[in-house]
Amino acid sequence: MSEKDQNKLAIVIPYYKIDFFEETIQSVAKQANKNFNLYIGNDASPNDPLPIIQKYFSSDDYNYFNYKTNLGSKNLALQWERILENVHEEWFQILGDDDLISENFVEEFYNNLYLVNSKKINVLKFLFHWINEDSIPYKIHDYNTQYIGAEQILIKKYFAQIDSSLSENVFRTSMYKKNKFEKIPLAWGSDELAILSFSGLKPVLFLKNAAVSVRIYSNSISGSEAKGLEKSNAYNIYREKLIMKYGSRFPADFVRRVINDYLNWCYYKKQKANIGIIFYELKKFQLVNALKIGRRIFYIERKLKIESQN
Repeated sequence: MSEKDQNKLAIVIPYYKIDFFEETIQSVAKQANKNFNLYIGNDASPNDPLPIIQKYFSSDDYNYFNYKTNLGSKNLALQWERILENVHEEWFQILGDDDLISENFVEEFYNNLYLVNSKKINVLKFLFHWINEDSIPYKIHDYNTQYIGAEQILIKKYFAQIDSSLSENVFRTSMYKKNKFEKIPLAWGSDELAILSFSGLKPVLFLKNAAVSVRIYSNSISGSEAKGLEKSNAYNIYREKLIMKYGSRFPADFVRRVINDYLNWCYYKKQKANIGIIFYELKKFQLVNALKIGRRIFYIERKLKIESQN
């Protein structure tokens, strides 16, 4: 990393939908602090974004990648990572192509960089609003604390006590390169697991003096009712990864709740359960609990076998 890139911020926009893209670009162009590099990756969209980009930025002010193959339809995380291959800054934000940042977003990032470095923090989370199709905020998400553990974020999100999404996070690039994003359909939960893995064992710094506006509407994944079943399927894959890869970072009672929810979903949705989740209990020498999980997986397998024969 060159000296000029030290402590610099990359704003990364994975582009596909043009509907609100101009508002997104406007919000980036209005930044009071221009000390950032802009990366835009066109995921083989049918709508050319360049006229909008060139309306607000000169050619020297952004990095544009016009990909011929659409990856977002396969997995959004693959599209994120394809753009991130070009990022050399120490920090990055992935901004949705229909989301907005307040004019002091970059400024507030740099205002807190001394604190970030002194505490060796790897993930920052900003205040964020949910906005509708008319860009009107209808819910403000404030964690009401300066520091919060990544594990606490996931637990609170799991029990619907808080909300989170991707755009309001800034990640340390070296932690991303070490861990990468989890590949889950629709990237449903990939952002949460990124907070967990990219943060290391350090707390997340929450900044409330600048905001990100996350658009929730019928054509967005979060707001889509048509994708309800697909999101449900993806969320159970999220549970599986949470148990198998990150279970050791959480209280046992929480992980057992997730295991129970995972197995219930597999049973009622008639999906195969991953026997590997047993190892969570085996590693803790909880043989009775491991046997109970194994028995439930056996019942699921038997149910699937019987129904396949009918």
